[in-house]
Amino acid sequence: MRTLSYIRWSIVAALLALLIAPAAVALTTGTQLVVVDGKSMTPTYDYGDIVLIGPPTEADFAPDHVVTVGLPNGAMYTHRIVSITDGRAQLKGDGNVAEDPETITYNQIVGAVRGHIGSPLADILAYAQSLPARVSLAVLVLALILLPLTRQPRADSRKVNDGASPAPSSRQEELPVREPLPDSLAAIFGPENTDVSPAHTPTAPEARRSLRNPQQW
Repeated sequence: MRTLSYIRWSIVAALLALLIAPAAVALTTGTQLVVVDGKSMTPTYDYGDIVLIGPPTEADFAPDHVVTVGLPNGAMYTHRIVSITDGRAQLKGDGNVAEDPETITYNQIVGAVRGHIGSPLADILAYAQSLPARVSLAVLVLALILLPLTRQPRADSRKVNDGASPAPSSRQEELPVREPLPDSLAAIFGPENTDVSPAHTPTAPEARRSLRNPQQW
């Protein structure tokens, strides 16, 4: 039973981590989890991987640092700085042959890569952040928390106290039915359920008649 409880709470902890960890990391560190939706940084970051992008610092504005650039139209892209000249940085994607057509300044950087999560964990985290997955995980966590691990004993309608004799049955024991004697025997032994009369000693004449007329059996 203790093993089942340990397994259940381990699963609950893992599911809660999928639900809460990304938001907790973003709130405490300011780091965002961004899914890679292109191939310009392969093989460093493959399509579907997750990169952790945090607030930039001046130390990030240096060659070989991977930074995220914000464009005026609201779009963003993440490339590596290859060189800096006169306060302007030249960027290039690790999977691209040519460098980016335009250079950038430090003020255009909106983030810098702080970490990387590859597949298959990245696929699980990306799915867990979708609305249907979050609802399903929340329901599953609630079900695991409320799920009882012990079987409740069923109430027995017939309870017998320890050491006590069983209650007498309401049904009375049926006595065997006595069949009536045949007429021939009834004539000899008399009617049923009657007291036996006292012994009778035949008189001498009766004894003689009995000897003269023996009864056939």
